[in-house]
Amino acid sequence: MNQAARSVPPFRMAVKLLTKTTPFLFFNLAIYGGFFLGTVLWLVVFGGLAAIVGPRVEILGGIFLLLAVFGPGGILMFARRYFLYLVKGAHIAVITKLLVDEELPQGKGQIAYGREVVATHFRDVSILFVLDRMVDRTVKRFTRRFVRVVDWLPLGGGATKVARWAAAIVNRSLSYVDQAILSYAIARDEPNVWRSARHGLILYAQAYPPVLMTAVKVWLLGRALFLALLLALGIPAVLILLAFNAIWFQVVMIAAVFFLTSLTIRAIFEPFATAYIVLTYHHAIAGLEVDPVWDERLQSVSNEFKRLVGKARDFEQGERGHTTEATSRGTA
Repeated sequence: MNQAARSVPPFRMAVKLLTKTTPFLFFNLAIYGGFFLGTVLWLVVFGGLAAIVGPRVEILGGIFLLLAVFGPGGILMFARRYFLYLVKGAHIAVITKLLVDEELPQGKGQIAYGREVVATHFRDVSILFVLDRMVDRTVKRFTRRFVRVVDWLPLGGGATKVARWAAAIVNRSLSYVDQAILSYAIARDEPNVWRSARHGLILYAQAYPPVLMTAVKVWLLGRALFLALLLALGIPAVLILLAFNAIWFQVVMIAAVFFLTSLTIRAIFEPFATAYIVLTYHHAIAGLEVDPVWDERLQSVSNEFKRLVGKARDFEQGERGHTTEATSRGTA
């Protein structure tokens, strides 16, 4: 992390980075806006089929109604795995480059540069997805094993229910932490991203409190914004619903409001959340060295971390094999 970024509090710096990476913000808006329009068309088509077929064949009408409501969610999950992972990875790459060098290479747009970095480090989306899943599961396992949420609460022993709620919030917020580890792997700028992620996880274990607290704050802020936007969109939707008695239209309208709210939060708030958690992580690990003790602890409690260590070793052995083969060809 450059000196300028270290001197600014993470929240302020996150806002600054978000303004510097507006192409990703607009790109997200375009992607999710297009998805919402497609969702509306999907809801109208299958909701209309439910309205037409339902009075004649109730089972088929019910199937069309279920497809109308739940189909877009399945499509979004598929898109997040095979396309939106690349967009998020590219944004993390650009944020990381700005943190390290303060500027991007000349002559390249942010989105093109971010995609190039992701392609260089991860080759394809499947590697990025697998690595991200390993990191996410290791972080969750570490938290369950080493983090006592009840110690964070200024409450007595009778506050078991509150502690459970707090633990549930912490577990949900962990989905943001993997983005910081990916940023570290990119910042290392070495071919073996498995080893970089391994070291990034160890450093997180050594300095997790501020990162975890930021993840919780980001999650709570995201839920508050979701509820506020849901109310802002839901009140006009209710007024519209009062004018229609058709059940299929009411279901479709309610589903559309929820999808629009969710997609808006993903398009606008998630980029800020990414910048905030990445900045907090780099602040927290500044000056730290990888501790072998935590390496052993993580391997003892997380099978996913063991797999990550194995992937790192396999990569190193493969690189040595390629080097030996190339040397043999050269001498021949």
